Amino acid sequence: MRQDRKFVAMVVENLPEVPEDVKQGWIENPKGLQKFLSGLCPPAEAFAQAQLLRKLTTVVVSGAKKFVAKDHLRDANVGWMGDSFKRLFLGNVEENVEAITVAIHRLEKSSLDAPIMAQLANRTEINLAHFFELLKKQSKGEDGVLLTNGHANIAYIKGSDGNFWTVRAYWDSSSRYWVVEAYSVEYPGRWHDGRQVLSRDS
Repeated sequence: MRQDRKFVAMVVENLPEVPEDVKQGWIENPKGLQKFLSGLCPPAEAFAQAQLLRKLTTVVVSGAKKFVAKDHLRDANVGWMGDSFKRLFLGNVEENVEAITVAIHRLEKSSLDAPIMAQLANRTEINLAHFFELLKKQSKGEDGVLLTNGHANIAYIKGSDGNFWTVRAYWDSSSRYWVVEAYSVEYPGRWHDGRQVLSRDS
């Protein structure tokens, strides 16, 4: 106990602008010092979450008065779609979609969807019209903000059921077209680091 108090005394003596009576209280009760220091340093979980996404760039994406994905497959060069995407998005109508600035994030470590969505908070949702506009800009696999190395570009978009779904697009270099799929945000699989996440910028 004496050694613990000696250590705490050494710590508090190096804290600037802390009243002497407070320092003495911390020496007598180290838990008070622990609480103070925890306020200065974020918990490990919060730090880990803060490191989950790294914003790479932003891009302005136009809106649409009316958008239906099946009318834009050729322009976006979507060559294959998963069954969930066909069911929930292919004929879904988005109306009066506003132009927004989309943020492109790099996933810094593997993660489920829930922690990613938690970090994005109210910036999570974009429209399918925005997603397809970016696919069109790289419809031949050109360089751009989206990955064309076979890794996933993902976005959180509401389907025809009114729920968020994870929409993934990746460039198939052998077939030379985009592959688009939709997964439940509760799907237990993890997205690997190096993949990209799209969101609203603000």
